[in-house]
Amino acid sequence: MVNLENKTAKGIQTQLHIMEVAIGLFKKYGYDNVSVDRIVKESKTSKGSFYQHFPSKSSIFMNRFMELDERYIKIYEELKPQYPTALERLEAFCHAVLHCIEEDMGKELMRVIYSAAIISNEHTFFTNEERKLYIILRQIIDDGIKDNSIKNIESTHIFYKILVQSILGVIYFWGLQLDNNRLEDLGKPLIKQLILSIR
Repeated sequence: MVNLENKTAKGIQTQLHIMEVAIGLFKKYGYDNVSVDRIVKESKTSKGSFYQHFPSKSSIFMNRFMELDERYIKIYEELKPQYPTALERLEAFCHAVLHCIEEDMGKELMRVIYSAAIISNEHTFFTNEERKLYIILRQIIDDGIKDNSIKNIESTHIFYKILVQSILGVIYFWGLQLDNNRLEDLGKPLIKQLILSIR
């Protein structure tokens, strides 16, 4: 009889291995210069194995961001009891998101992802409003309207869009920098100004 637990664990290991090899290749050669065949060859797996775990090359990024979104949920749950108002939670959460992106993804990978997202129409994850990160941001804004800590906004949706575009812009700007500035430090003035504008 086949041990399903061992089979599942092996499948997860294979998926993670393929993802790590692919991301390393994307960093080194650029997303568009790496084929599925190259990923399969370098990861010493089969094409069938690749497509069993990833429906497309671009879905490798999707998996990575879905993992990150799960982490954002945990981060937010940890932050909630520490900050009495939604405005304070919003500021702390934005800082935590930037910190998490730098720690878990790194500048080089984010540069690759941004380049691929701009070039390819396959990458819709950044604009998917049902992403868990974006749901959390809208929830915090709604909570801030209810507890009266967030004011002077036209609507949750408009401010949420401004916030997301600002965060994406900071990440993009960070990726353009050739220095070792931390993403969170680069984003602090922007987040502070946004928070001041809605007090």
